[in-house]
Order: sequence, then structure tokens, then C-alpha cells
Amino acid sequence: MNTNRAIRGFLFVALAALGVACVPGCASGGSSASTLDPKAKYAFWPQAPDEPRVQFLGSFNSSEDVQETKSSGLEKLVFGAEAVRPAFVNKPYGVAIRDGKIYVCDIRAKALVVMDLGKKQTRLVGTTGTNRLERPVAVAVGDDGQIYVADGIHGAVFVFDTSERFARSIVIPKLKPASIAVAGDRLYVADMGRQQILVLDRASGRQLGAIGSVGDEDGQFRLPIGVSTDKAGNVYVADMMRCKVQKFSPEGTFLAAVGEQGDHAGGFARPKHLAVDSEGVIYVVDSGFQNVQMFNAGFQLLMHFGAFGEFPGAMNLPVGIAVTDTGLEHFQDRLYPGFAAKRLIVVANQFGDQKISVYALGERRSNYSLADFAASAAAIETGVGIPSAEALKFQNIGGVEPGQEGAPVDASKEPQSAPVKPDPAAPPQSPKK
Repeated sequence: MNTNRAIRGFLFVALAALGVACVPGCASGGSSASTLDPKAKYAFWPQAPDEPRVQFLGSFNSSEDVQETKSSGLEKLVFGAEAVRPAFVNKPYGVAIRDGKIYVCDIRAKALVVMDLGKKQTRLVGTTGTNRLERPVAVAVGDDGQIYVADGIHGAVFVFDTSERFARSIVIPKLKPASIAVAGDRLYVADMGRQQILVLDRASGRQLGAIGSVGDEDGQFRLPIGVSTDKAGNVYVADMMRCKVQKFSPEGTFLAAVGEQGDHAGGFARPKHLAVDSEGVIYVVDSGFQNVQMFNAGFQLLMHFGAFGEFPGAMNLPVGIAVTDTGLEHFQDRLYPGFAAKRLIVVANQFGDQKISVYALGERRSNYSLADFAASAAAIETGVGIPSAEALKFQNIGGVEPGQEGAPVDASKEPQSAPVKPDPAAPPQSPKK
């Protein structure tokens, strides 16, 4: 994917669209370059001589990365080593972040992993009771703190309250969810079976309508695998088979599209989930190119970050992505002093040792030069690593685990779990359509 030249061409547009253009005197503050630890290294995209816009902050692979487990020899003797074993992220898919909490759908652990950075706790949700998660593939959190988890085996969206307790389920016959999004009182579900985006009332679970149909024209899909919304309520859909991202109005009217299959700037190989930030910037994960491409509201390419490799911020079959303007206080000690961060980006990788990677979008402080950044920059790959055919066989389309030969299992032929049972202490389950 030859994007470097194109990205340089779009750089001026990127500065305006991201709202982070540096002018004399802007974003001042922080330590001076002379006080930096010369041994500290930070990963930035793009690299000098371009202005840095994204910094890799770190990754989470287990509960130990949230808070190190400390136990005495007596505790191990009494309770055993199992009692103090960390909880690992096994194979993440969908991800969300809100109020200092990272929510991870772990399809192998059959759980929603909640990494609470404020309380320094890691909690597993949906692993007990009669309504256990079987294949959690996507998660979204409403403004009221309600948590929505799409499960591919149950064919349902599980709703958890603000205390992370099961509240109810929205059961949709023959649902094959790949992604979900929340906007106001609506819940959007990317359904691979119907090849549509289902529009639901998130309070009642009642279906209000659907976006798209099967086909290759504008407003149609072949494999809608990612859905997100912007602050105006517009809906964005990533189609993996058509290698395209489409934008729809809140009423479902087709507005615009970007992308095609190809190894050029703005092209896609295997687009997966996507997110839209508060300024309308669109982030699209591509598990084929193993990076994230960023577009402005007019679908002009701004930049990309990430690539396959062995360096800080590398990606390994990325799928999920989430963006937030909050929670930066939990990463202040990881930020380069000359980088003024404005929001966080979280990417879920299915493989490797950087499963849940966190990045910051921002700008260079005026009292730091590009030479200062270059002196503290880690060696990274700026191009695109194409995974091998063998690796691609083991990526999960819609969270479906691969079969013996590596191909995704046909969910319709899999043994199904028992139907979701209503919790007697929860509100009545939404009626089936």
C-alpha cells in the first residue's frame, strides 16, 4: 500500500480537519526538550519531517497491565497459585472505551473484559448465571452507562446495567451480529446474515427499520462488518467484501462513500470496525493492511498509523477500534512531554503481544522542534505489513472461530447453545419480532 506520498499530499487537509494545526504560541506548556530523558523512546505517526499526529501510549494484555497482582507467600500457600493468576485477554474482537474504562469482547474467553483504569481493576462480565456470553463480538456503551454486547451464538444483544449486571436481552431471530453502535435512543446492529444494519429502539428492543440491502450499488452491502455514528446521528458502515465505507443520514439515506480494493491510499484490503470522533474524523481498521486509516468528514484521506512488525504500536490482525475525548489523565505519564494529546484511540489486535493498544491523537507543542521528536522517536514501520495467507485464515470474520483447516466455521451449522433464559430479577425481555 503506497500511502506515504499520498499522505504528504493530504497533510495540509489533515491539519485543518483534525483541528490541531500548530501556529506560533499554540499548545505551549510542558517540559522543555532539554529536560527529557535521552534514553526514552516514543512511537509517532507520521514521522519527521511531517508533524506528529498520533503517539502510541502502551498496550494491555492482561489484568497485570492494569494493576500488578501482589500476594504474599502465605496467601499463595492458603489459596493456591490459581487464586492469584492474572486474567489474560485471549482473542479480542470488539472494543469500547468510556469514562476511563476499556471494554473488550474476548471471543475465546467468552467474556466482556472491563479494564477499569480509575479503580485499577479488571472485571469479567457475562461469565456467570443463566445468561452467559458465548461469542461476544461487539460492545457499545450508551450515554447513560448502559452496556450493549452483541453475541453471535445467542443471536442477541445483551444489556448490562451501570453496575455491569445483566439486565435483559434483545433477541433477534437468525441474527449474525458483527458490530453495534449506540446513538441517542437508537441501537444499530450490523447483521451479516441479512446484510443490513438493523435500527432498534434501545429501550424496548423494537426494530424501527433497517439500512441497506444486498448488492453492489450505493447504499447496498455484501458483508457489513462495522458500524458507527457521528454526533449528528449519521451512520457509517464498513463493508469487508466491497472494501468500502458508506455514510447514511439518521433516516437511512445514502450520502457518500469511500474506498475500493487496492493497495493505494484510501483503498482497503479487509476493512473491519470503524469509529468516528467528536470532530467527525473517521477511523477505519484494516486487518489486511494491519493499520488504521483516518478520513475527514468529506472522506478525504488524512493519514494512517500502525503496521505489522516488532515495534511499539505494531498491529497484528487488528479488528476493533474506539475513540474518546476522555480518560487522558490515565496516560499522562506515558505521553511525550512535547506532545499535546486531545483524545484516545483504542485498537484491538487478535494476535501478538499488544492485544489492546492505546494511542493518542494530538499535536506538537510549540516549544518542541521536529528535531526534538526525531531524537526521541522509536524505530517503527510506516508502511503496511501484509499478513500471510496462513495468518489470514485464522482471522475471525464476525467473531466466528476458524475450523480445522483455518476457514471460518459456518455459524448455521454449529451446535447452538440453549436459548437465552430471562433473568427473574430483570425487566421483561423484549418481544421477538
